[in-house]
Amino acid sequence: MSAEDARLELRKQIFAILSEVAGGVLDSQNIESNTEFPETGMSSIEYLALIEKIETKLDVFIDLEANEDLTSVDKFCDYLLEQAPSV
Repeated sequence: MSAEDARLELRKQIFAILSEVAGGVLDSQNIESNTEFPETGMSSIEYLALIEKIETKLDVFIDLEANEDLTSVDKFCDYLLEQAPSV
């Protein structure tokens, strides 16, 4: 799998998790991958639920204190691919 294919697959997974957390309101049909979550009206509780589900489903740890700028699907992809290229 190429790096671009891995990125596209990870983006799909993150959008699926985002849609689940946001009750289907936020998905790839409604926002762009570079849309900042605060612009969508996402609550802090939804954001923390997103983090928890990403950690659980992708078996990763996200240190929010060290990574406060994870505010879009693209930024999550960048971070996760940098941390664990095999995600």
